[in-house]
Order: sequence, then structure tokens, then C-alpha cells
Amino acid sequence: MTVALLDGIKIDGFPVEQLYTGWEAISRHFFAGGLDVVLLRLLDGREACWWVDHTTGEHRGSHVMALPPEIQNQFLTALDPVLWPLAEGVLKTAPLLPEAFFPDVLPRTAILEAVGSWISRHAPHAILIPTGHADSGEKLTCPDGRLIGEGRIRSLMATKRGDGPLIIASPFSELPLRAQLVMPLEGMTAYRFHDAAEDVVFYLVCNDVRADVRPSFYYPAGPLLISDEALGALIPGQIMAWYALNPDHKDAIDKARPFLPQDFGVGQASSLRAAPPSPGVRDEDAGETSHVPSKQSSSARPSFLPDIPIAPPQAAPRQSLKDRLKLMLRWKKDRG
Repeated sequence: MTVALLDGIKIDGFPVEQLYTGWEAISRHFFAGGLDVVLLRLLDGREACWWVDHTTGEHRGSHVMALPPEIQNQFLTALDPVLWPLAEGVLKTAPLLPEAFFPDVLPRTAILEAVGSWISRHAPHAILIPTGHADSGEKLTCPDGRLIGEGRIRSLMATKRGDGPLIIASPFSELPLRAQLVMPLEGMTAYRFHDAAEDVVFYLVCNDVRADVRPSFYYPAGPLLISDEALGALIPGQIMAWYALNPDHKDAIDKARPFLPQDFGVGQASSLRAAPPSPGVRDEDAGETSHVPSKQSSSARPSFLPDIPIAPPQAAPRQSLKDRLKLMLRWKKDRG
């Protein structure tokens, strides 16, 4: 298999007859811009790509960023019809379907390389700052001039995932938002949010391996990236690659349910029926009827209100003999 896939490939004019120990050629496909991609895999599962001339078989580079400038420019420009609609559309606003998507047979590793290199060259570089900035709680002005209020990034960085849909408070409008998309990345998961009140799209990216790493915040229109990830600068490219690999993302966004009050349990208490009153108990001293809930009814039907202890009525304090004499003397003086 390896020998057949390497057939015709040359490095510095010499034919490639074998690979380093442990490496195997897995597939070879035409990609774009006159280049084939050869997927290589090591025994431990790590993958790499060779980019070779489709016509001559000459090895041009072991990474898109390592291609000669002229060939790299030709290759990345050929990706424009697919990637520009994603960058200007779904990445930061409403989905705009590109003219075509990458064929399903192309290796994911190759697409990640290509998209990451394309966004590094074409898209404005996101301002990358560490999450420690959030510890101050101060206001933050994004590169595009949009303001994030005090304490909002700090609150966002404290987000913890649960079993259900991820719901957060928008750092822009402070309104509760429900994630539109869940996007598995390399060792991370990105969540897409759309704040309709401010008409902005942003992402919260959580580390799937280390729970002690705080989430990353990516605002493409900023462009702003707040992250402590060692490879945080690659997050925009990974998100773009996910869109390129998932042509059905537009339908998923269109069908995404917005946040509803029921997500926080609002309105559910109204479905509970009140417990029937217990028989009245005659209070002989006061001559009134007071209703005392039985222990059986309170345990059978839980209450959502705290128990408020009611202090027993207290008798009026008695006046001492001395105080009573003072009152009598004052009364006589007033009459005299």
C-alpha cells in the first residue's frame, strides 16, 4: 500500500522508495491548486501530510506553511470559493453557503492544515490575550470597538459544563443564551452562541482533557481571542475547519432552539397543586380557628418555599408598682 501511494513522488529529484521506520502512507488525493496530499501515519496514531505536485510528483512541502511562497499562494487562493463564505458568514454572522465543500475523502488532518493556513493569511489576526485579564473584572473594549461590561468575562470564564445544553449569560447583552452548535475539535469542544439582541456570534471553547484550564472566548468579528490554551492561536482555524467538514451546519443552526425560560425551570412550579387545608383546630383562648398543616401532608408534597418560623404571641409586659404610682401622681397633678 505504501509503495503504491509513493509511486512517482520525488524529493530533490530522487524517487521516494521508503519512509522512516514506523511511518506508513495511508491515502493520496488531489486537493487544490495543483497539489496532491499524501496522508502519513505513525504507529502511535499521529498523522502528517506531504504536499506534492499533482503533475510531476515533486515533493513541495511537509506542511502548507512550508510550501514555497508562489506555490502556497496558488494553493490558498484556490480555497477562496470554499473558505471566504465561511469566514464572512457562519463564523461570525448568519450562514452563507459556499459554492462547494471539500470532498469527504480528503483527510481531516489535511483540511485542518489548509484551513488554518488560509485563515492565518486572509483573516485579520485575532488579538490573543490570556484569561488572566478576566481576573481584574474591568470593562473590555474589543478591537472592533464593541464594549464588554465589567465582570462579564470573569463570569464567562467560570462556566462549568453539565449534562444538559450549555446555557450562559452573554458577555455583550447579559441575556441568557443557549448554545446553537456543539463542535468537537482537537482535544476541545467549541460552543457557538448567537446574541440576537446585539447581533453577534461568539464561541466558548472548553478543554476536554484538562478540567483546570479555563474556557476560551472567541469573538470573530472583534477579532478577539481570550485563551490560556497552549495552542490557543489555532482555535479560529479549527472552528473554520469544522464548518468546512460539516456542510449541514446551516440546517443545524436554523433548527437550534433559542433559550426559553423553561430552561431555568421558570413556570414549572405552577403545575404543582396546593395541598388541601388540614382540619381546623379551635384556639380556646383566642376564640379563632387556626389551620395547622399535618406532618403527613407536608412530607407527601414538598414545599418550594422556606419554612418561616412564627413566634408565639407574647403577653404585654407588666408594669411595676413604682411605675404605676408615678402614673397616678402624674394624673392627679394634671387634674389639679
